[in-house]
Amino acid sequence: MICPECHAEYLNHIKECGDCGISLINASDFDLSIPEITWLPLYPFKGKIYADMAAELLDKEEIPYYLKMDWASSAFAIEAATIPGQVVQILVPEPSLEKAAEIVSSITGHEN
Repeated sequence: MICPECHAEYLNHIKECGDCGISLINASDFDLSIPEITWLPLYPFKGKIYADMAAELLDKEEIPYYLKMDWASSAFAIEAATIPGQVVQILVPEPSLEKAAEIVSSITGHEN
């Protein structure tokens, strides 16, 4: 049984989501539609090291994110400590933007 709202899985004898309070459906995660997510950028990071530090903080807070790097770094999977002029962008879901910006502000020195 799965909650169609939060996608939490439950045992078959449970009929209502403990978090959302709505009726569960008999389906798998693959049967449910994927919710649309609006991704928004945090302040850009100068270098992958700082972006990785920020990503580690976001992981600890269980905030989803993805890193967007320049074409060469992404295409060739370059993992150098710093490529001159490299800018790394971290994008987070819109509902998490404020919390994520606050968490990484100690690294960037900026607030979104």
